[in-house]
Amino acid sequence: MPKISPPGHILEIISRLESRGFETWCAGGCVRDALLLREPSDWDIATAALPQETAACFPGLRVLETGAAHGTVTLITPKGPVEVTTLRVDGEYTGHRRPIGVSFSRNIKEDLARRDFTVNALAYHPERGLLDPFGGQEDLHRGLLRCVGDPMRRFDEDALRILRAARFSAALGFEIEKGTLSAALDSLGLIKSLSGERVRQELTKLLCAPGAGTALKRYPRIILAALPELSSLPSPQEVPPELVPRWAALLRDCAPDSARGLLRRLRFPNREISEITRLIRQLPLTPQGLSLWKRLETAGLTLKDLAVSGGDLISLGYSPGPGLGAALEGLLRGVLSGELQNSREALLSHAAKNM
Repeated sequence: MPKISPPGHILEIISRLESRGFETWCAGGCVRDALLLREPSDWDIATAALPQETAACFPGLRVLETGAAHGTVTLITPKGPVEVTTLRVDGEYTGHRRPIGVSFSRNIKEDLARRDFTVNALAYHPERGLLDPFGGQEDLHRGLLRCVGDPMRRFDEDALRILRAARFSAALGFEIEKGTLSAALDSLGLIKSLSGERVRQELTKLLCAPGAGTALKRYPRIILAALPELSSLPSPQEVPPELVPRWAALLRDCAPDSARGLLRRLRFPNREISEITRLIRQLPLTPQGLSLWKRLETAGLTLKDLAVSGGDLISLGYSPGPGLGAALEGLLRGVLSGELQNSREALLSHAAKNM
C-alpha cells in the first residue's frame, strides 16, 4: 500500500483533537487520491468532536462555522483553510438530494457507511493506518466505481450521485461497476429533480477531466438525461480542458438560441453564455478557431470595442436581426485575427463588400 503522508498542519490538527479525547481521521477523497499517488487538493478531517468542541480546541485560529448545522467548521490555518466535520449519520432524505436531518456519531465506520462510493469511503489515522470497511482499496486497484451498500437506495437518496459517478469516471479513468451502473440507468428520471446549478457544476467537472471523451462514450444516457435538450452527443473533439471550449464542443450541433436556453437553465453566468454561444456560432473548433478564441479571451474584446456599431451597419443597408449580429461578430473576428484594422473606415468598407 502506498504510504499516506498528510501535511504537517493536518497532523497537528489531528493530534490536537486526539489529545482532547476526540477520535479523528483523514477521510474521503484525500485518502483515495493519496492511495492513487495523486496530490490531494484538500485534506478533509472527520472527528468525533462536535463543531463547538472543535472550535474550542483551536482558540488561536479563526474558525468559520457556516456549515456547523451539518457538522462542518473550517479552520483558517497559515497553510490555508481546513474543513473539519463531525462524524455523522444521515437521516431520511428529501427531494432526492438532501437529508432531512443529521445525527452526529462517535463511530467512524458509521460515517463512512453514508458515503457515495467505496473509493470515497476510506479513512486514514496516523497511528492506526488505513480503515477500509467497504472494499474501497480493492476497487481502486480494479479501477471501479461501486456504491457503498444498495446502489438504488444511494441514488434515490441523492440523485446527484448519478452524475458524480460519470464525473469520477472521467476524472479517475475508472469504470462504473456493473450493478452500480444498472442502478444509475434505472434511476435516470431522478436527475430532473436536481437544480440547474448542481448539474452545471458536475458536468463542467466531467467535461474538463482528463477522461471526458471516454466517459461521454461510455455513459451517454447519463449525460443526455441531464441535458434533455440534446437528442444525441457529438463525437468527442480535441479541445483545451477549459470550460468554454469544452461546453462549446459538447453543444456544437445546437443552434445558438437553443444552446443559450440550455445554458440559462443550468444557471451559467451571462459572460460564459456569451462566450460559449459565440464559439459555437462563429469559431469552428479547429486549431485555427481555438487559437482565435484564445486571442479573444486574452484580449478581452467585445462587440462594444468595435469602431462601428449595429446602427452603422443598418445605415449601410443591413437589416436588424440575426444577420446583423453575425456581421458584427465577423468584424470582431477579423480584428482579432489581424485581418482588419479596428477603424471605422476599414470596418465599414469590409461590411459593405460582404453584404
